[in-house]
Amino acid sequence: MPRLEFCLDLPGVPRDVIAAFHADPRVLEWLSPPGKRVRVLERPERIAEGSRVVIEVAPFGIPLRWVSRIEVWEPPVRFVDVQVAGPFARWRHEHLFEEGALVDRVDYEVPLALAGGRLVDLAFIRRDLRRMFRHRHEATAQRLLGKR
Repeated sequence: MPRLEFCLDLPGVPRDVIAAFHADPRVLEWLSPPGKRVRVLERPERIAEGSRVVIEVAPFGIPLRWVSRIEVWEPPVRFVDVQVAGPFARWRHEHLFEEGALVDRVDYEVPLALAGGRLVDLAFIRRDLRRMFRHRHEATAQRLLGKR
């Protein structure tokens, strides 16, 4: 299963501040790239282990429902969300909070990986995920550091 890791330096930002930012259920809207047309259909009032988030995404113009569940909730250290239903065969996203840094670790598998899906991953999906996390980290830095 492919793993991608994205690191964001947030000098001077304490771990608990980074964790509190990610504990806000509205963070998904703040971090979603505008061109992705992400629509939040369901989210908890408070993030906790077992919380469920339902979004609609439209990659390549095709609307898809993505259901995630918070599998691990350990603030201010980390949390993990997993896809229950959605566009990936498997998806696990671990958010690690460190003093002055955020690490996003994503383990995923594209559908039909053995029947050409890996080529689609290498040609499109991986590049799109890198672009998405670049946007997420820029938006996080803007909110937590006041940078543009």
